[in-house]
Amino acid sequence: MSREFNIDYVFSFIPKMLSYLHITLFIVASSLLLGLIIGLLVALPRMYNIPFLKRVSQVYVSFFRGTPILIQLFLVYYGLPELLKLVNINSSRWDVLWFAVATYALNSGAFISEIIRSGVEAVDRGQIEAAQSVGMSGYQTFTRIILPQALAVVVPVFSNLVIGNLKDTSLAFTIGAMEMTGKSQTLGAATQHFVETYIALSLIYLVVSLILQKLFKVLENTLLKHEHRDTVQSEPKKRKSFVVRYLNPRLSKGGKSI
Repeated sequence: MSREFNIDYVFSFIPKMLSYLHITLFIVASSLLLGLIIGLLVALPRMYNIPFLKRVSQVYVSFFRGTPILIQLFLVYYGLPELLKLVNINSSRWDVLWFAVATYALNSGAFISEIIRSGVEAVDRGQIEAAQSVGMSGYQTFTRIILPQALAVVVPVFSNLVIGNLKDTSLAFTIGAMEMTGKSQTLGAATQHFVETYIALSLIYLVVSLILQKLFKVLENTLLKHEHRDTVQSEPKKRKSFVVRYLNPRLSKGGKSI
């Protein structure tokens, strides 16, 4: 049973857990980087309708989106070494952190593949055809037409994925990874002040999540800046069109000016 609540423990636990924040952020960053590569490879067969690979990618996405991350952690941690033994690779000395990264990368790859596919499909097909009609290559069409618009669409969704990954890393301690949640378990067991431990941990996750939200909001506004500029520039044209179509005929017929 935990001891009587003491707010002082909250403030004393925060610095101790923050010393493990870099491990949590490393899991998030490395898994997302690998997940981007996996997600792109998984999304391509579905975007280009490659029969067999499309079915494989659908099964992969369905599995990792439809099963709990905790089960995936156990499957990778206990199952991957058995698969590696078949090719004479001994993973017994591997750091448990790499199994956590592999799990989150595979999980992120499934979601990122859907984000990429939906972002590309959100771009108007007519713009792609217009770019090709003026002689743009496939690479130029992708970098100048598809990518900027797709990024503006997917950034809000991707930000949710990043924050979700940050919170999901709290389960990595179940396979022995010593990140912030793992440290909180150690502190709670040593002091028997579990409530204070979890309050301190919650505050750290909350602050980091808010910082990430702010950064992604800035990125989203930067990507959408050209659209806002186009909107502002189009307003005078709309007003001028209104004057030409509505006011000018009235004035030419002897109407009074406004």
